[in-house]
Amino acid sequence: MLRYVMAYVYEQNPMTKEAIVTAASKVQTTRDFLNLLNKIKMDDLGDKGHPFIMPHLNYFIHPARNKKSYKEFRIPKKTGGFRVISAPKALLKSFLTYTNKLLQAFYDAPDYVTGFVPEKSVVDNAEKHIGMNYVFNTDLQDFFPSISKSRVWATLKFPPFNFNDTVADAISGLCCTEIYVNGETRRALPQGSPCSPILTNIVCRNLDRRLHRLAKEYNLRFSRYADDITFSSNRNVFQKGSEFRNKLEGIITEQHFIFNEKKTRLQTKCQRQEVTGLIVSDRVNVTREFVRELDNLLFIWEKYGEADAYAKFLLHYTPKQNFHSYKPNMQAVIQGKLLYIKMVKGADNEVWRRLQRRFNKLSGAKPSTVEATLKYKYTIADFEKKIGQALDFELNKDGVIYCTFSLNGKKTSVALSHYVRTRISNILAKSDTAALEKFKTSYMLVFYEQDNTNFWRIERKRTWVKTNLADLIDTSSLAEALLSASAISEKGDELTSTPMKSTDEVLAALVDSDFDLKILDEWDKIRSS
Repeated sequence: MLRYVMAYVYEQNPMTKEAIVTAASKVQTTRDFLNLLNKIKMDDLGDKGHPFIMPHLNYFIHPARNKKSYKEFRIPKKTGGFRVISAPKALLKSFLTYTNKLLQAFYDAPDYVTGFVPEKSVVDNAEKHIGMNYVFNTDLQDFFPSISKSRVWATLKFPPFNFNDTVADAISGLCCTEIYVNGETRRALPQGSPCSPILTNIVCRNLDRRLHRLAKEYNLRFSRYADDITFSSNRNVFQKGSEFRNKLEGIITEQHFIFNEKKTRLQTKCQRQEVTGLIVSDRVNVTREFVRELDNLLFIWEKYGEADAYAKFLLHYTPKQNFHSYKPNMQAVIQGKLLYIKMVKGADNEVWRRLQRRFNKLSGAKPSTVEATLKYKYTIADFEKKIGQALDFELNKDGVIYCTFSLNGKKTSVALSHYVRTRISNILAKSDTAALEKFKTSYMLVFYEQDNTNFWRIERKRTWVKTNLADLIDTSSLAEALLSASAISEKGDELTSTPMKSTDEVLAALVDSDFDLKILDEWDKIRSS
């Protein structure tokens, strides 16, 4: 019965980000906190979700007890030693997942914070430091365990949370556990909990602000990805013992973190400059070694078989500290590396596409639609200007949002990822015009061609991708190519002149032709010659 009551409450009061913040301002007791978690859960699961109950919450908010609900394991580091991961078991993980949603509603990351932030990745972190003469990296030692329960409690008592002692104690106790670090037991944030990433960002707000001011003082670029801190500049202020270094180390120490001297390095323009594992010398890219190792492994698999490839794989991908009980999954590792290359280089990159095709052939995997040939890109805003109307976002009978556009009465569907659906649903639910305009300038409408079929998809805009239609083919060429389709000879090597038409008419013709772009390929060849 409680489940259906909570589902009814959700229908009346959808838990948007603003609604969560408003509801959290009224939380005074542990029971209030539990009720808010249940509302957020019902927002996510509807009547399929089972409400949390008080005895479970009372058990989990004590770090000495909840440690029994973590499964601890160690991951070998490349540099030696182990990284300890504490993964919460099912019920505790569910509590932490919805507590994370609560905390996320209060935090808006500044541009220079890129770790554990929706829509941002290591690529965004690296982009900030492209083409600089000097790139300076350091990190914070024992990052997660250095943030104690008492520190989380104190943070939750101040703006923007302003929780009272009871609620702050419940949330900090739920999110922390007992961890054994450097010969001592601490009550701190575990690495592996859904709440630890957002809490580290929240706790680091003062650190981030001070480092940002330090960067502005010396005219530097600055970014932080989790515990990885990067500065870059065209002049060298980073020498050990310099005024900048002394101030930097002082700020980190004053904020109760440990400056990691062993992982501090300065990279000059004449060296290969890396930021969070990516090359930033002239553009963001993966290292040549990363691609070469993957290429060699696929070559061995093609020439000598999977068994020989796996033997080679074990030499490189099984750490020396392994106790022979763990057998890594070669195909899963390869696919993960391919996804990483795709994220960095983009879905239209030929290196990624070539490696992915080889892997699909070897593993028997079904080719993904993202391996289609990318033909044209527009920002959503530019595309809407071209066709003279906005994209149509609608809810279907199952409550799932989908996107279409129409020209001359012909409706065309646009593919949406789960994230894009969620993002646009939240924007439309709040009727946030400014957020919608930002979305339309930050996301691309991309046209793909694959196996004689075509489709449109909304994707995130990348700064290194040409986004203007004119960069790909100018409007006049597009018009002439489309309107001259009937004049192409069987050999496709002649084009007759045709009167120009408006952009709307051209795009309408493109839709009516079922997006047959072969003529555009021929026109591109003629233009280049």
